[in-house]
Amino acid sequence: MPIAHAPPSVFLPRSPAPFLPSHAHDATQLCLRVAAVRELAADIRLFELVHTDGQALPEWSAGAHLRLQLAPGLARSYSLCNTPSQRDRYVIAVKREPASRGGSAWMHEQVEEGSLLSASAPANAFPLVADARAPVLLAAGIGITPLYAMAAELAQEGRRHRLHYFARSLAHAAFFHELAGISHGLSLHLGLDGPETGAAIAAALAASPCSSPLYVCGPAPFIDAARRHARQSGWREDDIHIELFSAPAVVAAAALPDAATEDTVFELVLQRSGVRCMVQPGQSIVAAAALAGVEIGTSCGEGFCGSCESTVLEGQPLHRDSVLGAAARAGGRTLMPCVSRCAGARLVLDR
Repeated sequence: MPIAHAPPSVFLPRSPAPFLPSHAHDATQLCLRVAAVRELAADIRLFELVHTDGQALPEWSAGAHLRLQLAPGLARSYSLCNTPSQRDRYVIAVKREPASRGGSAWMHEQVEEGSLLSASAPANAFPLVADARAPVLLAAGIGITPLYAMAAELAQEGRRHRLHYFARSLAHAAFFHELAGISHGLSLHLGLDGPETGAAIAAALAASPCSSPLYVCGPAPFIDAARRHARQSGWREDDIHIELFSAPAVVAAAALPDAATEDTVFELVLQRSGVRCMVQPGQSIVAAAALAGVEIGTSCGEGFCGSCESTVLEGQPLHRDSVLGAAARAGGRTLMPCVSRCAGARLVLDR
């Protein structure tokens, strides 16, 4: 049955061989071939990845990301932006960042059709809630990638949704034409400055039921504005879902217990593993656990993807992530061990 769609509204004011680690053929790793590369939008390139053996790829769900091992010491996570029903390929879109830390430059300069890449199976720290409510999606810039997958899946299932997409210009709006064809309601906001973006977010949320699940992806200032306006409009913390593509440059001292900012040594206990070790200043919980023989799976390693979230059994977390909301931080029962620490002398995790 065809799906009726509201029309979109527009608001204007040759490369070396890639690195393949020795474990590229392990059960936990995928060896992928780049089947196609194309320009998707200004500074954004799309990559289609298939299994080198032609077999079906591991299942995934909308909002999932794929972690690619690009070179020794260089791994990056990219959101999957096709639909989960497509088991023959993974599709990612990579924006060329002017101040690239290596990942986007490598993808744009070194990867071409036929290149081989090693990847971990997809992980999802930003999943769609499985209920009948119509979600509201807010995307800024390259943050459209996981939300495009969500919109495509929602349209495929016949679930209503509303998508607000903020981009610098129409030329920078990746997937605009595809979204115009599948979204029940698409609003494109172009060329807005900070205050204008905040006003547009506030208007979008004011026009939506605060009982709706809210999904937000984009840069830190956009996330902060969306969270603030959602709370002011009556959204529950449990219904606000976010994903950042890079960690904020500075963690506000007010976000840390007692405004603590300096690292101190503390004892780490991994309850299920039966391991005890000391975490030194400047050392992450993940790194200390690894030295003690326990691997804690991570993806971003910077506290913004949520894939390493761990349950706290004892101790006071010192939160330094960009994932947890105020209620979860105050509860102190979970933390992101890739960046967070302990505000006391002992931390016990359910690991």
